[in-house]
Amino acid sequence: MLVGCTPAINTTPTAKSILTEHSQADILQYNNLIYINTTSLESMKQLEYTKCEIIGEIIKTTNSSKNFNDFYATKLESGTKIFSTNDNNTDTIIVDLNGQYILYTVLLEG
Repeated sequence: MLVGCTPAINTTPTAKSILTEHSQADILQYNNLIYINTTSLESMKQLEYTKCEIIGEIIKTTNSSKNFNDFYATKLESGTKIFSTNDNNTDTIIVDLNGQYILYTVLLEG
């Protein structure tokens, strides 16, 4: 008998998979990863993040999942600045929306 094993394939959610299930999701794409607005989650309210270096800005607002690229967003307007945070990784990023800081957290499956 021959038994084979293949490693589990970790995939990350795409704009298409998110918007198919939640057409009104507040997402953005950065570094080929999808981030979702998590500012209103209680667990995020208990953490303190500081806006650090600018990593880019939104270049397109769209609800279409076709050709959803880096710096595209479903709710944020073009020109909205995106910043790294004080935790020295990009799991959580900050958007500065007219002086109000909004947290976006990467969506991962695995």
